[in-house]
Amino acid sequence: MIVSTRGDKCHSRPRRLLPALAGVALSSLMLLAACAPTVTPPPPVSQPAPAPAPAPVVQAPSTPVEPIDTDIKVGLLLPLSGPQASLGRSMLQAAEMGLFDVGSENFKLVPRDSATSGGPAAAARDALADKVDVILGPLFGAELKQAAIPAMAARVPMVSFSNDNSQAQPGVYILGVTPESQISRVVAYAASQQVKRFAIMTPNSPFGRIVLSAYQEAVVKVGGTISQVVFYDPKSPDLTLPVREMADAYKRSGFDALMIPEGGQKLRAFAAMLPAFEIPTGLVRLLGTSQWQDPATAAEGALVGCWFATPAPERWQAFAQRYAALYGTPPDPRAGIVYDAVTLAVALAQTREGGDFSTTRMTNPSGFAGVTGVFRLGADGKAERGLAVMEVAPGTFTVKDPAPTTFAAVIN
Repeated sequence: MIVSTRGDKCHSRPRRLLPALAGVALSSLMLLAACAPTVTPPPPVSQPAPAPAPAPVVQAPSTPVEPIDTDIKVGLLLPLSGPQASLGRSMLQAAEMGLFDVGSENFKLVPRDSATSGGPAAAARDALADKVDVILGPLFGAELKQAAIPAMAARVPMVSFSNDNSQAQPGVYILGVTPESQISRVVAYAASQQVKRFAIMTPNSPFGRIVLSAYQEAVVKVGGTISQVVFYDPKSPDLTLPVREMADAYKRSGFDALMIPEGGQKLRAFAAMLPAFEIPTGLVRLLGTSQWQDPATAAEGALVGCWFATPAPERWQAFAQRYAALYGTPPDPRAGIVYDAVTLAVALAQTREGGDFSTTRMTNPSGFAGVTGVFRLGADGKAERGLAVMEVAPGTFTVKDPAPTTFAAVIN
């Protein structure tokens, strides 16, 4: 067998070099490591400090919000107890009737008894404590004098049912049909019918002097003259003396019209006596006030053809019929004033949200219309009215001159 010795030498040599090569490689690696540049590690990146946690929010306790009161509150002062309680309740019915006819859900009547032990002033204060926007009432001038004091202090307007103009003042309005308005109307109409000379028989009383003053003013305004003034004792049952005195004046100088501000039995007695003392009621026109509007007046023959002023009868009659149908009794003449006061308050309440009871709005020169006719309130508290002139006819009354429906007719 042939054996090649060369081949053995060749395979055995590499085995002897491996350890040496390994050492060289290791040395080279160490040298490379020694010669490599030294790299400084970057400084650690500083992280921003964490933001402090926000302080907890402390919620303040919530204050409850009161609801806005949108009600319109109207004080109503009436005698609901005492000797005038029956009248007061009938007036309250008229007020409720007005509220039913034209009121709304947010319109509230706040009735208070003007006959309470504290009087009208206490009743007014009680209504004001309920935050009323306006006060309607009271009925009488003496009550109004007391009730107006707290109302004016609180700057709350009052619309009284009284006909006493002496109690009128800015913010205190007189809605009653006053003697002054009636006398002015009937005198103006008489003057338009060529009446020039005027006379008057009037009671010697505060009311009689008010009537006389109004009569004199009205006569002067129309360019007439006062021919005779006769006072009489309103408590005396003997009417002969004043009638005789007036008859003597007629014989001396004559006159065209004679004012008698009375009603009822006394009026009829005066009228029946005049012809007996030679005052011809056919030639002398007798003049009167709304006190004459009594069926018994129309039964007195001496009063036929005579004139008096009163609210528009057609409006009143329609109201009276509805009132009687609702409550079973005819209304007192003042019930129409109360009804008109409530409907006036409703109209002012509806002017804008929250109502408008300012002087400017209440004294609107165009006025208002009610069951007592057209009326407007003056800044001085006095009311101007559109009244009708009535004539006494046998057993009835007829409209001699209709009530105006606007104030243009009154002014012109």
